[in-house]
Amino acid sequence: MYAVLRSLIADNTDFPNGLSIEMSPRDYDNNLLLCLSCKVGFETLLNTINELLEHISIAQKVISHA
Repeated sequence: MYAVLRSLIADNTDFPNGLSIEMSPRDYDNNLLLCLSCKVGFETLLNTINELLEHISIAQKVISHA
């Protein structure tokens, strides 16, 4: 979980104005909580979620093959 969190932080530093993300690890259930806020349009939000899911998938594949 922490490796995925670190990879997401590195990849998501320059969000456009009106779009923000908060990421919090949850140790008690080994999950990562992502809270997105978007004031610039639904399509931007969906594209951001899609990109985050792609990054998470790639990070998990790298970790599982390490």
